[in-house]
Amino acid sequence: MNEDNNNLDPNEDEEQFSNDPEEQLRIENELLRLKLQAETGADLHQLENVPPEVENAFLNNIIAFERQLDNIKEVKIYSILGEPKDFKPDSELNDTQIHSELERLNTLLEKHQIEVDYGTDYPSRLKYKFITEELFEHETQKFDIPDMVHHFIYEEFHPNHILTIEGIAEDFLEMWLARNMEQDSFIFGDNIVSQAGHPVTKEAFFTRIQHVFDAFLYFENGHFSVDEVTFEMVPHSEPQAGFGCAEGIITYDAVLETKETQHIKSPFKLYMQFSGNYWEIINVIMPGMEI
Repeated sequence: MNEDNNNLDPNEDEEQFSNDPEEQLRIENELLRLKLQAETGADLHQLENVPPEVENAFLNNIIAFERQLDNIKEVKIYSILGEPKDFKPDSELNDTQIHSELERLNTLLEKHQIEVDYGTDYPSRLKYKFITEELFEHETQKFDIPDMVHHFIYEEFHPNHILTIEGIAEDFLEMWLARNMEQDSFIFGDNIVSQAGHPVTKEAFFTRIQHVFDAFLYFENGHFSVDEVTFEMVPHSEPQAGFGCAEGIITYDAVLETKETQHIKSPFKLYMQFSGNYWEIINVIMPGMEI
């Protein structure tokens, strides 16, 4: 990164381009985007439906982040929190105390702009134990940037494969019912296979899906339920590998160009593989899908 960041100083006096304050901010934002692209390679497009003053603060935060990035050492979360010594081990707390201490702990994290997200509703004791025994010892970069929050996800420390596979299945099914497949979504793997186990190009996979969509004007009254999730990891694989499946029932009304409606109620199966620390869809069995 170029160490000469003087031309990226968000506090420098900007040239007055317009007497309209809002238009002036828009011009300043465009200049900030150009400066960021020149200095860091970041290609940031204008944020849609966002007030220019909010976008300006966002861009300046990115500048502050980039300027600090190369010079910040990693420190333990425990250090960022001021090394609090009044949180007892969970084994010394009863269930009532755990609830109150977890609330106090979350307040302390929030004060230091740290948030922990959980994919499901885990017990309070598990959350308390995770934060005090693992997150406290986790090292991260400490940024002194207003309104910037450190987000940590419990499942990144303790993968919940069932939850992840179910979430990916739900993302796919929602896209199916919306008839809008996001082809660059992280949920799709590069190695698509047919029902017979033969390799299929991603282009052919999405073309087949589009053919199903094009047969109808729209879908309505859509509903699905993921009823079963299974997975199996490959023993002793390096990197870790595995295969999983989500299955259930999907129902929706598919409206034809003639305005006739086909009520569809069908089982589905979404096959996935675990590769590179991610679960990805490699095959789908859906109404009208044959690959």
